[in-house]
Amino acid sequence: MRDLVDLWVDVRSASHDHLAVRLSSLAGALLFTLALALAGGGNPAAWALLTVFGGLVVLQPHTLMPGLFLVFAAASWWAGVDGGWHWALLPAALGLLLVHVGAALAASVPAQAPLPASVRRRWAVRTGVVAAVTTGVWGVAGLLQAVATGEGGAVPGIVGLALVAGCLVLYVQRLGRD
Repeated sequence: MRDLVDLWVDVRSASHDHLAVRLSSLAGALLFTLALALAGGGNPAAWALLTVFGGLVVLQPHTLMPGLFLVFAAASWWAGVDGGWHWALLPAALGLLLVHVGAALAASVPAQAPLPASVRRRWAVRTGVVAAVTTGVWGVAGLLQAVATGEGGAVPGIVGLALVAGCLVLYVQRLGRD
């Protein structure tokens, strides 16, 4: 019981920056839970457990709780959502990203210490890059699913070719600079 009191005191005495980082983990957990529900996965018990685990990540970002949340979330999605690609995969993946980044950043500095602006910028840029790559992979996976099932007519093929052409142009431009 004393451990829970210590965790509560740690949260109550945390800096505003640290609380914002911890709450971003909770926001990510809630986003994942909402995406799981909208995708038709899970049940009220799984949703409630994900929400409780998200709250525990806020209290214990420096323990195994974030890992337990991520494993349970992935298992809930795998067991509960049918099919390979779903539109709700993007908000679910971004929610998991927020849980991971929020917990990792919260665990990396003492709760009472303010986060330096340089650290916040660095983590924001890195998180933005990962979110952009995640969005790109989600879009390509959706296009491949549409091509494989024959849905969408020629549009997925045209978009895919445009994506490949754009990547080639960027690659050639980089070669020209070097």
